[in-house]
Amino acid sequence: MNLMKTIKTRQFSFSRDKLEFRVPESWHELNQDQLRYVFFLLSTFDNLTVIKTYMFLRFTGIEVDKTISGGARCYVRKGEAGKRHFFNLATWQIQSLMHHFDFVVSCDDMDVRLDNIRGYHAVDVILRGLCFSDYLNCEKNYQKFIETKQPKYLNRLGKILYRDQNNRPPEKFDLTNTEQTSVFYWYTSVKIVFAKQFPDFFKPVPDGKVEQIYFLKLANAQIRALTDGDVTKEGIVGSIDCWRALTELNEKAREAEEFNQKYGTN
Repeated sequence: MNLMKTIKTRQFSFSRDKLEFRVPESWHELNQDQLRYVFFLLSTFDNLTVIKTYMFLRFTGIEVDKTISGGARCYVRKGEAGKRHFFNLATWQIQSLMHHFDFVVSCDDMDVRLDNIRGYHAVDVILRGLCFSDYLNCEKNYQKFIETKQPKYLNRLGKILYRDQNNRPPEKFDLTNTEQTSVFYWYTSVKIVFAKQFPDFFKPVPDGKVEQIYFLKLANAQIRALTDGDVTKEGIVGSIDCWRALTELNEKAREAEEFNQKYGTN
């Protein structure tokens, strides 16, 4: 069996006596239907082997007829008539294919999300164009979910990240488990991007700190840094593109670190 790459679902072809399968091997190679299916699996199962097994069967179109010694008797449906083509698949072949789906373990370099949920479209995948106040609310709800595990905070996060055709957020957004998982993974990937893009500003939470409390302190410090303590500017700062605001905050953090290294006392 020859395994090949593609972005299509349930893709296989026959070449003489070989059955060739094509499977996605990264977040970027998943189309929207595949992406939604992966989030469904991630919201349903805790075991990554189970998740990758379902991905293997779904994305190759393979169906299992019965288990046999050392593997399984499988088939795919060939042609419009759905004629079944049988073949044996060894356990080691299945295990080898599982590694093609290792990307689901991490949100790093994910850079994708569900484009639409119930008629609402997603904002930019790395939040370009999202105002700073909305970003702070995203972070607050994300941290509250981490702290409490209550799904209502993912619903609130989703309300910020999805808009109607007039760029207005939904009034109510009760997401399914699949959609909540998609929002969580998306925003987690954004946090990874921001940590790489703004390394001087985003530092690990100090030992012993509760992250939610630390975030509130940090958020207030962010606003003070951008307004230079002038409360009349807070509305203006809140409307700034979050990337522009974070760029400025990163520069301030870098300058402060350089000052401390030069003039700070041990």
